[in-house]
Amino acid sequence: RSSAIASASAAALPAATTLHLPDTRAFWAAAAERVPAAARYDARRVEAAARGLEGSLLVAPHDRVEWFLALGELMAIGDEATRRHADALALLPRPAPMPVAYIAQRIDTDDPLWGWQVRHAASGQLQGFVTLTRFTTWSADFAWDSSSRESGMPSARLSNARLRSGEPYGVDPLSHTTSGEGLAEVARARGVDVAELVNLNKDLYPGINSRSKLLDGTRIQLADPAVADLDADCSRKDTPRTVAARTRLPLDDLLAINAARFSGGLEADTPLDGKPLLLRDRESEVDLPIRGVERAGGAEPPPPMPKGKKKAGKAGKAGRGEAAEPAGLRQLDEDCSLTALLAQQERRGDPTKDGVQWTRIAEVGLLASLGGGGTLVRYALQRLKEEGHYHFAVCQATLAAVGFYERIGFRRVGARARYAENREGEWTGYRHWAEADERTVAEFGDTSYLMALDLREWSAGPALELPVADEYPAVAADAKAPDLRRMSYEGGTLAYESGDGVVVSLVPVADGPPGSEPELRMDVTYEIESILSHRGTGRKLEYLVRWVKWPNPTWEPWTHLVGSDDALRDYAARSGTVVTWQRSHHKQKE
Repeated sequence: RSSAIASASAAALPAATTLHLPDTRAFWAAAAERVPAAARYDARRVEAAARGLEGSLLVAPHDRVEWFLALGELMAIGDEATRRHADALALLPRPAPMPVAYIAQRIDTDDPLWGWQVRHAASGQLQGFVTLTRFTTWSADFAWDSSSRESGMPSARLSNARLRSGEPYGVDPLSHTTSGEGLAEVARARGVDVAELVNLNKDLYPGINSRSKLLDGTRIQLADPAVADLDADCSRKDTPRTVAARTRLPLDDLLAINAARFSGGLEADTPLDGKPLLLRDRESEVDLPIRGVERAGGAEPPPPMPKGKKKAGKAGKAGRGEAAEPAGLRQLDEDCSLTALLAQQERRGDPTKDGVQWTRIAEVGLLASLGGGGTLVRYALQRLKEEGHYHFAVCQATLAAVGFYERIGFRRVGARARYAENREGEWTGYRHWAEADERTVAEFGDTSYLMALDLREWSAGPALELPVADEYPAVAADAKAPDLRRMSYEGGTLAYESGDGVVVSLVPVADGPPGSEPELRMDVTYEIESILSHRGTGRKLEYLVRWVKWPNPTWEPWTHLVGSDDALRDYAARSGTVVTWQRSHHKQKE
């Protein structure tokens, strides 16, 4: 923890929390007295916060325990904020809210952890929250990098270049996003043979046929991108440099996305001998949610500007005679200068233990708000800038929040990493929550959408003075609403039950030196509905598990089935299979 932050924001930082195992019930009773006794209200009926947070107040939780006790409220407000945002902008596809396991793991892992909750001044109901921490990486090899294909940045800069060249925003000539029609109707409207559409989309949508009815927002391929995205005008005399000039696309990014296609190497003046360059890297593109009207067939025209006003471009307000930036343009580290500064920052630590900590880079960890989110984040960033210890702020943005962070001043930056024990393996796009020894990074989704801001150069705007309460306000109760806390006391600790088969407990773990106090750590478990099958033997034994309220079963090593004796016995009885296991070797699924 930096001394600058500790001295300036002591009330907002976590205190070290330890306890003796026999005293857990007394500990939880004392902890519960620090927060309102219950949170009995319906998140759907919580009043939206004002843009400037007038009528609201901030509360800075003192430690992880207070964040944990509010976990049910955090989940409810996060879900509701996602719903209201999607409804207001008619986003397609609809963004998914943050999973409870992700929120719990961030509260557990982020160190130091500080932040604020926004509560309605009169009702005490939660209206939003933000957490901050020191940026930490856990991959065996990590590099800030906005030039490699793996980072996704060349593809993003090419997308910007196409928009600047006049390509309409939200319209892809090679695909069609449905709004109630069937596949045959799409074929007729776009002048494509329906059998060809079936062939183009059968791998994306198994079972699709000419009579298929399609859900709203389904993206149908109209042509094969592997062919349609090649430079159709390539000549034998062309080089990457001449192609870049003719297509008005950035040369370095064309080289990055095509390097693997030319075994002999590819440089700016390499003769192409008629082999066309790929002009678009769809595999690395990010499909940001945009307004439904834009998906339906064309960019929504911007509202008329008041007389005498000019639309702001990426460098500020457009001056006299300057054209406004095209709709859909993303704020990127176009010249890689911000990424270069991040790469120069001090870091220390072990990725296999407590992670590599970047001492001058702060991270916005969790954020959700029912209004006033921009004011909340600006307030947090102004505190960082004022205190002076952190030079940069970064975030792993959800795709629905990219525009929000851009308006504050963040730009997308790139990073790549190598995972697992083989450090000579291939580099891949950085996944922020993949562990150092992770072997299946694809399970962590696409490359993280990392965004960064140089606090030293950031124009913070007028200083924000928001009311920060020393204590939590009383929460007005709705007798008809359930308690959002969802807490129960079992096995010597409190547990939060999400209602969708996930249970989060804050348990004491004694993993320090002999004689040291145990540390509180969050433990995330998933409820088993049934075991469907098994494969392998010995150490390679795996079970196919169906989880409560999760749509798809997963194959799990036998070591993940802690406390599942009944499910294993039930499976053995149903399958007629003799299943043996060692209880002492079970490991909880995390």
